[in-house]
Order: sequence, then C-alpha cells, then structure tokens
Amino acid sequence: MFEVVKEMDKVTPKDILDSLDAAKNRQQVFKAKESAGKSGSFFFFSFDKRFLVKTMNNAELAVFIDCLPEYVLFLRKNHDSMIARIYGIYTVQMEDITPVHLLLMSNAA
Repeated sequence: MFEVVKEMDKVTPKDILDSLDAAKNRQQVFKAKESAGKSGSFFFFSFDKRFLVKTMNNAELAVFIDCLPEYVLFLRKNHDSMIARIYGIYTVQMEDITPVHLLLMSNAA
C-alpha cells in the first residue's frame, strides 16, 4: 500500500512513522474521542494533525477489504479526488485483549 500512497500523495513510510511517533502522540491518545456515529469508534489526530487514527469494527474492516481494489483504482485514476486517503489498516493484538483494528487516514480538515 505504501507504493500506491507514494504515487498519490508523496507520503512516505518515514512521514507516517514520524507523525505517529509514540512519544510525540502521548497527549493525543489521551484526547481520543468517541465517534458520534453508529459504530461508536474511537479516533485521534496525530500530534502534527496530519493523520487520523480510527478504530474499526469487524464489519467495517470486511467492507473496506472488499472495496479495496476499486478504491485503489479510483484514486490512481483520480489523483485530485477529495475522497479520504487511507494509508493503512492495522490490527493490534495483545494477550488477553480483543484485537483492535485501526484505520490510518489523512486528516481532511
């Protein structure tokens, strides 16, 4: 996915790692908010406000994975589209805790 991102927005893996540095984002994580939407997901902005990290439930993950080929094709053909740029979806799993899916996207604000 990073290769596609580089082509679209010139966002590199280093850009993402820098923006999501744990030490720099400590305060942001504690400011996480619950979405007003039906899913009740939580989200926070990276310290530099460049990215948004949002939790996803299993159903949202399944829909996105199903739509991924069309999403990538659309963005390759429509570089100037206002559609949200999604840079990755990650699953965090720790012992004795239910896995959490995280969506990393551009901040459209």
